[in-house]
Amino acid sequence: MKVKTIMTPNPVTITLPATRNYALDIFKKHKVRSFPVVNREGKLVGIISIKRVLTNPDEEQLAMLVKRDVPTVKENDDLKKAARLMLEHDYRRVVVVDNEGKPVGILTVGDIVRRYLAKTEKYKEVEIEPYYQRHVSIVWKGTPLKAALKALLLSNAMALPVVDDNGELIGIIDETDLLRDSEIVRIMKSTELAASSEEEWILESHPTLLFEKFELQLPNKPVEEIMTKDVIVATPHMTVYEVAKKMVKYRIEQLPVIKGEGDLVGLIRDFDLLKVLVKAKC
Repeated sequence: MKVKTIMTPNPVTITLPATRNYALDIFKKHKVRSFPVVNREGKLVGIISIKRVLTNPDEEQLAMLVKRDVPTVKENDDLKKAARLMLEHDYRRVVVVDNEGKPVGILTVGDIVRRYLAKTEKYKEVEIEPYYQRHVSIVWKGTPLKAALKALLLSNAMALPVVDDNGELIGIIDETDLLRDSEIVRIMKSTELAASSEEEWILESHPTLLFEKFELQLPNKPVEEIMTKDVIVATPHMTVYEVAKKMVKYRIEQLPVIKGEGDLVGLIRDFDLLKVLVKAKC
């Protein structure tokens, strides 16, 4: 299958120069995690993601936040090549460019799951058991949102299962939940300037330098107040086809994997399903 068959054509792009706040508005308007960034001539510069904006609240110029080494493909490239590039670069998307380097489409993991894996009969025979993640970061329901964001970033995850006092799964939280409740605020910070020993006899106290800084502010709430409570789950013996169908139906990108009566044993991501496609003989 060719990339052009399932890519999203004519993607929304952001043209440099642009600001971080402009990008945040675009993210919230379109509810998409990333956008191709182009120069004035329309040629691809890179990609800007929600995560890069959230982790750099003090950087105003978008050009400083753009990820520039992004994988690209052409419209007539094979779908397996695109999936392989995503896995090799550990990146959820490839930009489809023309011969001039201008974006003509974007292909994401979600596109592959929605338009291929969830519609291909042969994946009804392939179980997810070899592919789901066994080592998964979790958060307790009372974790403050700022700490949850830190855990999300340090684990390089898109979502974290939420557990109660007994360690039982009660919800899930992702980066879009945190973005929805966040804002960039301007604050004033101060720092003392160190004086040398020769200067101390002149200055009774060290002078203080005031400077402006931007920070990401999250409300003082526990995770359980904004998490998704109705968690869609998978079991180890579900098939790739079944999991893909669930992801499409509920518009989600990961499912906690449980055994028995709700024992959390891992997480299956749409990204993990790419390995099935790459390993396929045809």
